[in-house]
Amino acid sequence: MAEPEKGVRDFNSERVLSLFMSCKSDNEDLSIKYYTDAYEELCKLFPLLGTVFSFVTSDVVEKIKILQDYIKSSEGEHYQTIQAMVNYEVKNNLTIQKKKASGCRTLLRLHRALEFISALLARIRDTDNTCKFSTEATIVYDKTLGIFHPWLVRKAVHVAMYTLPTRHQLLLKMGVEDTPEGMKKMNSLIKQLDHVYEITQNVYASNNLLDLP
Repeated sequence: MAEPEKGVRDFNSERVLSLFMSCKSDNEDLSIKYYTDAYEELCKLFPLLGTVFSFVTSDVVEKIKILQDYIKSSEGEHYQTIQAMVNYEVKNNLTIQKKKASGCRTLLRLHRALEFISALLARIRDTDNTCKFSTEATIVYDKTLGIFHPWLVRKAVHVAMYTLPTRHQLLLKMGVEDTPEGMKKMNSLIKQLDHVYEITQNVYASNNLLDLP
């Protein structure tokens, strides 16, 4: 692992990998506590991308806090795993409650962002330093998170993408070596993110929750 640039927040891809691995039980139940812990670590990636992703950071931090509050609440027993939360909120018609954001709606926003993050890391893995990374990131955004954003937000993101660091700069900021070994570690992280995403996607799809407003 390369040394991150001086002054950059300590993003640690190996810790993110470890936490996302920890959130899965043997039967693939996903712990909400470990999921949010892993996401807090993953949040350290966003400042490395520049101000373009400040909107993602603030939204993700807000959603993490909502889920953590559910875990600590009097209903906390129903919010230990994603599967238990979905079963409880669907059974009690809580998924679109108006008093406060439901756990299912909240986690769906993190779920969508996770797809974007994994796809962005995959572009870092699969390209080289000759690419224009702002273009690569825009394509990834349009295919993932951008689908769920209104037109004005998408246009603002497109403009801001031009301020993204280069692929080489991003790897330095992340402390990841641009070597076969470095990309192997990156690939392990991407696979883990994709696996957690797939499990969550299946849970939401089977309960018709993928289009929660």
